[in-house]
Amino acid sequence: MVSKDAEQDVLKRDLAIAVAMADGMAGYLRSDVTWWDMGRRDMPLLTIGGYLMRRRRLGVLEYLLHQPERQTMTAANAAFDRLVDDNVVRFEERALSELGARIREWTVYLRDLTLSHRLAADRTRYVYLADSRVVIEELMQKLGAAPFQLAEHIRHDVSALDHRLTAGWTPNAFIWSPVWTPAYPSDTYWWLYGHPKAD
Repeated sequence: MVSKDAEQDVLKRDLAIAVAMADGMAGYLRSDVTWWDMGRRDMPLLTIGGYLMRRRRLGVLEYLLHQPERQTMTAANAAFDRLVDDNVVRFEERALSELGARIREWTVYLRDLTLSHRLAADRTRYVYLADSRVVIEELMQKLGAAPFQLAEHIRHDVSALDHRLTAGWTPNAFIWSPVWTPAYPSDTYWWLYGHPKAD
């Protein structure tokens, strides 16, 4: 059982990252790197998908945030939205570039699963890498909505990767912090409810 204080710490940490990513997004869009170093050891690398992942799940769990935190999140999201509105073409280019990189990363992991019993048995590694599949989903959702248009072959490619994972899958409990469970229903985010088989 996770304490309320621990849940709040997880949410506050995610909010701080989301705000820092929104603040750094203009520089990210001007760059050509997929993973942008925000210059802080306490922060992950900035990507569009990393921001979108945090934005959506914090939005689902907004009721757990205090009013000042909700205001901070609203302001960060508004700044991001203005930036995207002013840079639609560049945003789409950068998001598609990240989506391609994430799909390649996930493809290599799934391929290596079939070759390495040790990797398949490494549940800690899976918990870490499942982030890539979640980010893929967030990017597809964003790029599938106006004014963007996601190529249908990308959805087919990701679906094929999902099929590959299900062929060697063991359903189980939610793999991330329990606080995120409401943001990731098992019917949509089934890959967060279990682990690869290690036969």
